[in-house]
Amino acid sequence: MARHLDLRAACEAFVSVAERESFTAGAIGAGVTQSVASRRIAALEQHLGARLFERTSRRVVLTEFGRGVLPSAIKLVDAALELSEDAERSHRLPVTVGVPHAFEPAVAAGIAAAATRRTMTVEFVPGLPADREAAFAAGRSSLNLEPVAPDRARWAAALGVGVGADVPIRSDGDFFFSELRPRRGIRSLVRVWLAPEDDVPHVRDRLERVRNGAGLAPAQLRTAPSLITAMSAGLGGGDLVLCTSAEALAFGLRWRALGDLRLVRGYALAARERELGSRFLEFAGPSLAELLQSAPVAVGRAETLPTRSGTHED
Repeated sequence: MARHLDLRAACEAFVSVAERESFTAGAIGAGVTQSVASRRIAALEQHLGARLFERTSRRVVLTEFGRGVLPSAIKLVDAALELSEDAERSHRLPVTVGVPHAFEPAVAAGIAAAATRRTMTVEFVPGLPADREAAFAAGRSSLNLEPVAPDRARWAAALGVGVGADVPIRSDGDFFFSELRPRRGIRSLVRVWLAPEDDVPHVRDRLERVRNGAGLAPAQLRTAPSLITAMSAGLGGGDLVLCTSAEALAFGLRWRALGDLRLVRGYALAARERELGSRFLEFAGPSLAELLQSAPVAVGRAETLPTRSGTHED
């Protein structure tokens, strides 16, 4: 029996020669030289234990054994072709990536173009943190840029408060929640609004503890239905907005760092398949900080962290 026989290649040569009744024409049909086709068919004959062709001076004729095994060889060649076509289609299937609503479209387009050059199609699906997590857990997205605590973040941006012109507090220096205690001459409570992207336990829970410690009313910490709604409260509503410095600049607000605590909006890449996550990071990694309007975080932990539905890729 022949060792290391490439059964598919041998069957391709066998079928091509059988269909054309010529080693010369069959080799051309199989895309190889005549000598290669002859060696592959000889190896197949040795593998199967019988001759496949009777060779005459004018044409090549199948033996009775050859006629018997030809249908199976055709099935094998067709199945290999179908497998290759399925693999090509699978490569073209879009890799869906869950991202925050406030991502940079131009950067996303650049990442998608880089993916195309690597025979990968990438689609970005914006959503709220809970919606992205649900889609990832259900298998509707392959990758997810999910909000995580600072010690797990690959990309992060410091959070502070955006201050508009109508807010009755100073607009410079670090911000302390005690500044929002009711004071004489101020009729309404000043609130701090969270955008949905920051309405996650590792941010909200810490803010609530500081709010309570400063003696503020529960209503002075609110979550807006969208970033636009949160920013409008800072621009014209006399309230503050928890945001990054880049967001404050984009919306025309003055930004103050938090003095009571340090908070960041951090992200990590969750991948249902580690290999896919690694491939994505090879070309998208350098651009993801800009996509998320964040900065890379130097980490010294293991490459992946397990989650309920996938792995975190670094």
